[in-house]
Amino acid sequence: MWDDRRREIAFLAEGIAEENITNGIVSLNKILKKKDIEVIYGNYGKYFEGDLVHEDGNFWIYINQDILTEKKSPRTRFTLAHELGHYFIDEHRNLLLQGISLSFRGNSFHSEKHTEKEANLFSSNLLMPFSRFKRKASRFEPGISSIIGLSKFYKTSIEATAIRYIDLDICPSIFIRWREDFTSHYASYSRSFSGLSGVKGRPVIRVVDNYISEIFDSLESVEINEEFYEVATNLSRWIATIKPESRYDLTGLEQTIRLGNYGGMTLLLFQ
Repeated sequence: MWDDRRREIAFLAEGIAEENITNGIVSLNKILKKKDIEVIYGNYGKYFEGDLVHEDGNFWIYINQDILTEKKSPRTRFTLAHELGHYFIDEHRNLLLQGISLSFRGNSFHSEKHTEKEANLFSSNLLMPFSRFKRKASRFEPGISSIIGLSKFYKTSIEATAIRYIDLDICPSIFIRWREDFTSHYASYSRSFSGLSGVKGRPVIRVVDNYISEIFDSLESVEINEEFYEVATNLSRWIATIKPESRYDLTGLEQTIRLGNYGGMTLLLFQ
């Protein structure tokens, strides 16, 4: 059922994207103007990043500058697209029209987690449309260099672009998101990687003590988005359930990039 819902939201978002493309990327301002939705930037503490509100027959998007300090940053752009997701997804908009908060927990369909997940899905498909993203990705060398190039083109964060890259299965790969303290935050992998490695569900990440911190230290003097660490690796080094020298102990490339003050990510690429 969720797969059907994903396809429905993706189709909706990409249809809207195609109607509002300027120089190859989606113009959020065009969409906002067409729907007469005003964006209000203000200081709202730490309560939210963005919020779609229905008041007096109109829709407004509030952007919290205490968190999103730059109006044109990739994070702000993704948040605006996320809030537009709440507007364009009928079930979300109808809740607001009825005066019901999107954080309403009356049932699983209306749960905050569910609506936020759907709005994120909409945002990703709106900003990085499937067919256009795949064509653009084919022009880059696979891996982080491709993700960086796509991130710059679509004006999306490296993390959001990496998630899209994995989701669209551009190549057999898994990426690991690191927190600021060098512990793993989460991992995401492509369908083709799962087929090659046998990895299912949530992988157990294995990391040698201080290894990631040492890589980050070596990258500290490198300007973000312009360079990354790369070395050959075996999958058993990273996934605890993969036995060394087994049929699933794939050999591939390990690429790590630092994401400013927000930790970093490692991408593992295989053939």
